[in-house]
Amino acid sequence: MKYWIIALLCCGMPFFVNAQWNYPNYEALKKQIQEVAANKLVEKTTVGKSYAAEDIPLLKIQNDKTAKPTLLIVAGIDGKHPAGVINSLNVAKHILALPADQLNQILANKSIWIIPVLNVDAYKRNSTAASLTSGNARTIDNDRDGRIDEDPEADLNKDGVISQMRIKSPAGPYKEHASNPDYLMLAERNKGESGSFELYSEGRDLDQDGKFSEDDKSGVNIDKNFTFDYPFFEPETGDYAASEPETRAIIDLIFDNPQIAAVLHFGLQNNLSVPEQFDQRKASERIVKSWTNNDAQVSAFVSKIYNDAVKPLGEAPKMQQGKGNFSPTVYYHTGKFSFVTPSWWIPTTSDSSKNPINKDTAPKNPGNKNSDRFVNWVKNQGVQGAILSWTKVNHPDFPNQEVEVGGLVERFENNPPIAMLENAGKMHADFVVELTRSLASLEFSAPKVTNLGDDIYRIEVKVFNTGAMPVYPEIADKIKHVSKMKSIMELQKNQSFLSGKRLQLYPTLQAGASTTFSWLVKGKGKIKLIVGCPTAGEKTLDINL
Repeated sequence: MKYWIIALLCCGMPFFVNAQWNYPNYEALKKQIQEVAANKLVEKTTVGKSYAAEDIPLLKIQNDKTAKPTLLIVAGIDGKHPAGVINSLNVAKHILALPADQLNQILANKSIWIIPVLNVDAYKRNSTAASLTSGNARTIDNDRDGRIDEDPEADLNKDGVISQMRIKSPAGPYKEHASNPDYLMLAERNKGESGSFELYSEGRDLDQDGKFSEDDKSGVNIDKNFTFDYPFFEPETGDYAASEPETRAIIDLIFDNPQIAAVLHFGLQNNLSVPEQFDQRKASERIVKSWTNNDAQVSAFVSKIYNDAVKPLGEAPKMQQGKGNFSPTVYYHTGKFSFVTPSWWIPTTSDSSKNPINKDTAPKNPGNKNSDRFVNWVKNQGVQGAILSWTKVNHPDFPNQEVEVGGLVERFENNPPIAMLENAGKMHADFVVELTRSLASLEFSAPKVTNLGDDIYRIEVKVFNTGAMPVYPEIADKIKHVSKMKSIMELQKNQSFLSGKRLQLYPTLQAGASTTFSWLVKGKGKIKLIVGCPTAGEKTLDINL
């Protein structure tokens, strides 16, 4: 027994912190993915290789290989968000556990595909690291000073995790939280508060550039490497847009599978709790940066479904999308409905604020409200390892100053102990089911053939969108490479068009709307007609004239 305890102590603090956090390592994660793939309704394949040549898994939940309107779920793009990875698998498990008749009804005309971890390199590295970092396995010069990895993370107090570092300063901007002095928060100067500390991430400034551990082995953050509003010359963004194999793999998947109707990203942004808004000015610019008016209405509809599904989690954080992110690229550059959510956040029931916030009153520091919520959540849920006690260290970069290490462990802000994800996974599975059911669905009338004499025939087919969403986003009509509503009519040699064409494209069909396709054809015989859209369903009709 004595030797067992000594062995644990030799492993250091991470064992005790991670025992509750308990996210699976990479090998255990692969095993979980394989367990989901063992279901007869799941086909496991890959979308490509990571920079370090690891397979990027894709789980296809479908009842056959016929292309059907598909909801694509993507997680694990930013390495700092393993909670999204676990929740994507939780969603898969809950969906596959639905009653057989209910699941078969969903999969009769729809498919659900899941990429549980796109940035495989980050997950593999982070599962054994002292802190979470965002990027893949590529070696990059984060601070662009011509040197590589010269300022790595430094565990100054040897506790096995990277936390914070505070330095006493009479003019410091940070103060201790009233109910937990180990948590520092910004002092509100406009309320007469004063701070006592400067605050940094735990580390060293080996290259003497005033930044601490900023050039570590974190690679390219895939969620900053996409093509829409790509941020040039910023840390972790890569040499150019879509420079990374992971970025290209997911975009290629969307382009190669036109049946993908909508994409749901479990990531560190949120456009579901608060829907996208139509901005006339931004929508009219040369580079469009606003959802169209009709698409914004769809966003509001989906947001209502989402908020109803996750209501027990309380008010979600407002997490803005940034430059080079995956979700806006999907909407603006691939023409798909694109939604993003962190899939878990600290429930508002942990908020210590007893008075409702009046948004019309004088400005307040939202960071303090979030600080209260985080501190109370840690206390009420007994979360171990999220806020550490301060310990003094001798820091060569701050001679003759009092330096302490401890405070917030960043990974807990968006990634709770894994057991706390189960309820959120169930709620998001319910949302995924409702979103899948809401996707556009086309119904086709029987062809109406009218003989006009002299072997001339009018052919009419009426198409109805019986789903709750449009066939595809309105913005897709401006993107040439998106598969549109179409009709393809194949004539025989003795037949010709008097009106209409072999291939005709049509604008998106809104929910509950219908349209009639018509042609004038001269000549008797059989005609083959393909009509519809990959994102809502296609049908092949054989017509005799």
